[in-house]
Parts: sequence; C-alpha cells; structure tokens
Amino acid sequence: MPQAVPLLLSLTILCLSFTAPEASLAAENPSTILTGKFVTTVTRAVPMPFNSIVDEILAKPGDAVLKDAPLMRYHLQEEAGRILQREVTVGADTEEPRSQMLNMERQLAETVAQRNKAQQLAAAGLGSQQALGRLEDDVRSLKQRVELLKATIHKKESVFADRLKELEGYFGTPIKAGEQLPATLTLTSPIEGHVLSLSGAVNPGALLNAGTTPIQVGQLDPALIQVHVYEAEITGIRLGDAAIVEVPSLNNKEFTATVTEISWVSTDMNVATPSYYMVELQVPNPDLELKPGFKTVIHFRGRTGSTPK
Repeated sequence: MPQAVPLLLSLTILCLSFTAPEASLAAENPSTILTGKFVTTVTRAVPMPFNSIVDEILAKPGDAVLKDAPLMRYHLQEEAGRILQREVTVGADTEEPRSQMLNMERQLAETVAQRNKAQQLAAAGLGSQQALGRLEDDVRSLKQRVELLKATIHKKESVFADRLKELEGYFGTPIKAGEQLPATLTLTSPIEGHVLSLSGAVNPGALLNAGTTPIQVGQLDPALIQVHVYEAEITGIRLGDAAIVEVPSLNNKEFTATVTEISWVSTDMNVATPSYYMVELQVPNPDLELKPGFKTVIHFRGRTGSTPK
C-alpha cells in the first residue's frame, strides 16, 4: 500500500506536464470582453449668435444635412435688433480719424512749405541751419502721424467688412453698411451629417438667448466606441486590430469594429488605484442602425506574446 502513493504522485505530475503548455497558451491568448457605448465621431452644437425668437424649425432629429443647410429661421429680439441695426448704420466709424487726418495733412503741407523756404534761405546763407533742422523734424513727425491715422482707418474698415461678411452668413444675403437689415435670419449646419437633437425650448415663438445651442449635428458613419481597458489587458490590443461588437438593443446583432486609437496615458495616475487606458474603435454604420448611446459588448481577440505598440 505505501508504494501506491509514489505511483499516484508520479501519474499526477505526468498529467500536469501534458496539460501545462495548453493552459499556458490559453493564459497568453485570452479573449477580453468589455462594455461601452456608441458615440458620434464628430458632434457640433449650433449656437445662437443673438437673442432671438424662433420662427420656423426646418429640420428634425435624424435628418441628413449638408454643410450650411438651413436648420431654423428666426428673427432678432427687439433690443438685439436695435443694437445690430445701429452697428450696421454707424459702419466702420472712421469719421473722427479721417477728420484728424485731414487736419494733419493740412499741417504737413504748411510745414513742408516752411521747410522748403528755410532750405532756400539756408542755401543763400540767409537762414539758420538750426531752424531748418527743426522744420525737418516736424515734417517727419507729421508724416508718421498721417501714416498712423491711415493705418487706423484701414484697420477699422477691414474689421467692419469682416463683420458684414459674418452677418451675411447669419442672414443668408449680402449686408451693406447703412442699409436696413432683413427681417429674418437662418441658423445653418456647421458640418455635413445628421441632426442629433433639438432642445426642448426650440418651438415657434420661443425666446433663445445668445450662446444657447438649440440644435446638435453629428456624423454617424462610422460610429465610434470608447472603452476603458485594464492595464493587464491593454498590451494585447494594437492599432488596426479587429473586434466583434454585440449590440443588445439590436438582438445581440454582431458588427466588426477596428481599433483606431489607444491612449498612452492612464486615465488615473494615482499609484494606489488600477490603471485604465482609453481605446477607440470605429464601426461602419452606413444604414445608421447604430445610435449614440447604444450599449455594446466588445470581444477583443487575444494575442500570443503581444507587446505594446
């Protein structure tokens, strides 16, 4: 009976020696399963440029829109309209610097005439070189001041021209200085994509303050997944890797995703907490089946002997 124990021990060791390589391979080549949510690759909120009142909504969530496509028509709130009209009526506001420049040019002409006369007297030995030098300094100073006023006028006119161009984008028609502004404006899409959402306050007659973002536009194809991966699993994932994505909301329908970005820095650098890294995957979404917010289950295929990329 004592001989049975060593024999049993030998058989156990022999069995382990056959199963250890397979177990080791499984440990080196695991399948990582994580959860995440779909987001849009690009999202742009469309801000209101002025305090305004909604007239008409031209797009609804899910609509495909081109860049600069109209999304909403509105008119200026009364006070905002008065301020903007005054700005267009006043124009570049160059009257004062132009008046100063005219006076300066007149002084310059008079000083140049005095300088020329002083030059003639000095050449004939009848004038003072010191007086001539002072007049030369005055001419240089007046010329510099005239050039500075010209630059100021040009800058004001350039800024106002840019402002009129900006207003043209809001009103959808050319705007000229001194003219009456159109009655309505148009809010347009900043990018090509799809309307993602409308604020609950976006209704005809609603007052929207400047800076509010009543409409969001985003790009849905491809769809994007962002997921946090634990430090022990991140070394098994590389750029370009394929992953299988299950979507519970679509009866666990499977999609193929591609790893497009892996962060190099942990989301938390505290040594007392585990480290996670952000991984982004893209999934083709030509039929727009995948909506932002859909939960996903991602299956990463493991690598044997993988190393960080």
